[in-house]
Amino acid sequence: MNLTENELEEKKIQEKINKAIDSFENIKFDAGAGAGKTYALIESLKYILKTNVNRLESHNQYIMCITYTNIAKNEIVERLGNSSIIKVSTIHERLWSLIKDYQKQLVEIHPIKVKKELENLKNKLEIEKEFKVYRNFNNKNEFKNIIIENKDIFYSNIDKKSTPFKKEMKTFLNDNYNELLKSIGNFKKIVKTIYKIDNYQTCLDRIIKNHKKYQSIKYNSKYNSDILHKMLISHDTLIEYSLEIIKKYDLLKQIIIDTYPYILIDEYQDTDKKVIEIMSLLSEHSEKIKHNLFIGYFGDTAQNIYDKGVGNEIDEIHPNLKQIDKNFNRRSYKEIIDIINKIRKDHIQQVSIDNKTGGSVEFYYGEDKQSFIEKCKKDWNINRQNRLHCLVLTNKLVAEYSGFKNLYKQFSETDYYRKNFKQLKDELLSNNIMKLGKIQNLFYKIIKFKKDTENPKTPITEFLNTDKVDSNFTFTQLKEIINIFKSIQGNSLKEYIKSIFEQYEKCHNKDFKNIINELMNLEEDSSYQSFFNYLLNELFPNPDNEESNNKITNLLQINFKEYLNWYEFIKEEQDKEVEYHTYHGTKGKEYENVIIIMKNDFRGNDKKFSSFFKNIDNPKDEDIEEFNNTKNLLYVSSSRAKKNLRILYLDDISDFKEGIEKIFGQLKEYK
Repeated sequence: MNLTENELEEKKIQEKINKAIDSFENIKFDAGAGAGKTYALIESLKYILKTNVNRLESHNQYIMCITYTNIAKNEIVERLGNSSIIKVSTIHERLWSLIKDYQKQLVEIHPIKVKKELENLKNKLEIEKEFKVYRNFNNKNEFKNIIIENKDIFYSNIDKKSTPFKKEMKTFLNDNYNELLKSIGNFKKIVKTIYKIDNYQTCLDRIIKNHKKYQSIKYNSKYNSDILHKMLISHDTLIEYSLEIIKKYDLLKQIIIDTYPYILIDEYQDTDKKVIEIMSLLSEHSEKIKHNLFIGYFGDTAQNIYDKGVGNEIDEIHPNLKQIDKNFNRRSYKEIIDIINKIRKDHIQQVSIDNKTGGSVEFYYGEDKQSFIEKCKKDWNINRQNRLHCLVLTNKLVAEYSGFKNLYKQFSETDYYRKNFKQLKDELLSNNIMKLGKIQNLFYKIIKFKKDTENPKTPITEFLNTDKVDSNFTFTQLKEIINIFKSIQGNSLKEYIKSIFEQYEKCHNKDFKNIINELMNLEEDSSYQSFFNYLLNELFPNPDNEESNNKITNLLQINFKEYLNWYEFIKEEQDKEVEYHTYHGTKGKEYENVIIIMKNDFRGNDKKFSSFFKNIDNPKDEDIEEFNNTKNLLYVSSSRAKKNLRILYLDDISDFKEGIEKIFGQLKEYK
């Protein structure tokens, strides 16, 4: 087959990558949206395998390929095919595989983090207003001892209203403690903080004494939060510990280098800075000991829209990378490409690989977004086979249009999200499960558990953690577990979870109990009340008892259909003519027909887009970080479109009309 001039040039770009691989020259490969970056990554993996397979096999070496999400991992594995030499995984999976056998070293650094958290808690007792009464109390040690001795009574009554709760506390607290009991909300916060301090201190003591249960660190990939006093770490702490260990031990560096002489990282711009630092340390050490190591970063700095991603700071953290760019676009029509080139306005200016034309880009201003969406549906003949993807600017609107507005409302009205509103976007609406918040992650797993147990095609192995469950099941044992699953019922999340715990309490099957312990991961006893208390503690750190309890109850009693809609949204399994997304939620996707709804205000910044368009040619130095974030967000959103793109701006654009026209051309009023 004869290749076009563009395809020949694309081939030469891959040859540049191959040459760098051969010479073990670290690279940074930048390719804009739709350029075929994943294709280049896979071709690079294939080239390494083709030219080095015998040497790698004879030396028991492997190729490491790190992805940002499990979805990306599965895509690469599917396109690459099976290979025992290429190890494709998320960064967390790979890091844990590298450090999990260094338990002695992990246990040595764990107390550092525990002590830090312990100090933070002690500082809270000394500073925060909720603890003022406690600070002025004379018999703190006596109170601490009494409350720790009666932990079971405290937690078994924590959900009760003020009067009966106080009555239960008075069974072990005399009148000397009346002042502490004046505010039940503050009292609970004080007691929980004391329990946490005690847990951390016990953990430190037992590590020093080399207690059997404190001789190893465990990582649970299913959870987004640490339980440090139980020696359990989550995603962020795993990266933190990996950096500390790899930085400290040269022998580990050498083992990694000699085991993985080729390391390729997908979507590098979104990768945590600590991971890049780890790679830089490995690179430095490989030069020092003169062992070959190739590190290839594949991504695009213009698509860095996440707070933790390294973005263009990569060159500072890992210097002297060979720059290789790809300026072709395999996704979009020329009309789309012309617009996204104007948005990014940097060294990567794409051209269509096959000179495809016939797309459309139109920018409107107006107020009637629903009518605008209906017009686009009609103009583009939208149906389930030809869907419309609508990017909307507020999380609330995404939730409403996607069928879980009450779920969004209940979360947004909790004390935690009133204080940390910006986090609600990722923690409730992220398609990356690892970004979900603690409670959302727990709800997701419970809904998945329900769907899996109701699906007769789900293998029993889906539920079994081989570390905790005996894998040598008899048919009778398997049948017993399946029957227990079937007995769990409920028309709401509250009813379903209660049913889980009812079965847990009366069941004597240890494997079923282990499955539920793994599912719930609660610090206290496995009971519905403990589950309820966990939600209360996380979402209402300083609760007004009755009101907070009611809000948790309301959250759990939302129509189950909304939870299923949310679950399908997270899994990207919506089945609608029009699908709604957040701007961030479309990263890495491509759609034939795209609408973007915009206005000045975006997540509390009432000048985000207006300021960008006003200063499009001369961004202010003090605002450059926000300017670049807005530019990247607009670039990522606009570049999702393959053929048709329309934008509707809901606010007055007269002050920055000129800036919009520099990118999108003539504006149209939508009436």
